[in-house]
Amino acid sequence: MRAALAALMLLTASGCVTIKRDAFTAAEQATAYPVGFPGVRYAGDASLGTIYKPPADHAPVMIALSGGGANGAFGAGVLCGWSEAGTRPQFDVVTGVSTGALMAPYAFLGPKWDAQLRAAYTDGRTSHLLPFPFIKPLFRDSVYTGKRLYALVDRTITPDMVAAIAAEHARGRRLLVATTDLDTEKLIVWDIGAIATRGGPEARALIVTVLTASAAIPGVFPPVMIPAQMGSHVAAELHVDGSTVGAFFALPDAALIRPVPGAANGGRIYVLINGKADSEFTVTQRSLFSLLQRSFYTASKAAQRTSLETVAKFGEDNGVATFVAAVPPEATASSMDFRQPSMVALFEMGRQQAATGKAWADLPGVLKRR
Repeated sequence: MRAALAALMLLTASGCVTIKRDAFTAAEQATAYPVGFPGVRYAGDASLGTIYKPPADHAPVMIALSGGGANGAFGAGVLCGWSEAGTRPQFDVVTGVSTGALMAPYAFLGPKWDAQLRAAYTDGRTSHLLPFPFIKPLFRDSVYTGKRLYALVDRTITPDMVAAIAAEHARGRRLLVATTDLDTEKLIVWDIGAIATRGGPEARALIVTVLTASAAIPGVFPPVMIPAQMGSHVAAELHVDGSTVGAFFALPDAALIRPVPGAANGGRIYVLINGKADSEFTVTQRSLFSLLQRSFYTASKAAQRTSLETVAKFGEDNGVATFVAAVPPEATASSMDFRQPSMVALFEMGRQQAATGKAWADLPGVLKRR
């Protein structure tokens, strides 16, 4: 998170730098869709029935994967250890934001893809994701160019993976990731399976673009421009990290507040926090950086707790079991430490906890203990 805060200060100092965009109206944006791909995304407050119809033969199982940068190695370890334990369910719905969006395809496709998931978070390919930026941030809209992030995602999303996602989507399962639309200030939910179903290089390219946008931390990486059809013309939208709006999303907001009768009764929701869920004591130093950092963490933890409480309440009201897993309070973890040894250690921590049945805890019980 140090890089994010440094970006904030650098961008504040360079407020005169502006990159021009084509103008469009709110009315035009309201009907916009990515060029060539209508019907593949929804506003974050869309009704549950618009995105997903629960199966008739079993209670649905959902997993929500949070943001957390390098701490995503912990979540990747949990998924792999869960497979080792032989208790990992097949998820009917997988949602992800930020690093959670990057691991979401693997969670969706199941244990057969665990080797690729492990490699993505432990083979060292992320070690050079954040090179020293020198002075260039003063003349652009982020500390880093975003080229390395895009290349990382592009390498991950193979044609075979896209085809596999499309096949599972055809069975009624859903893979959803979120970005934040800076123009509307709204969470945008992308149906990755619907995109994959279109097939071809264009579908793979859009998936790569959306996942890159979901992981684009504002100020650290540039916002991702997504060409959108707006009536008779095309204009570029700006999308950034999905966790800008919330640490995770288990269901669209409206579905949590006004659940579809019978849509989730008897099901399960797992929330995988790629980071710590508990508050941490530390003596905050009287410096600009320390105060910004501590304030950001405090606000993020408060929003995360509110989201967890909302999911727990939804579960209690609708007969849905809810569970949470997070990095243990005593562990060392940093969302911006992409060094291979640190990520391997976090991966192994998550893997061992899940393999021994210690990763998941009852969400209402966890909230009551705090």
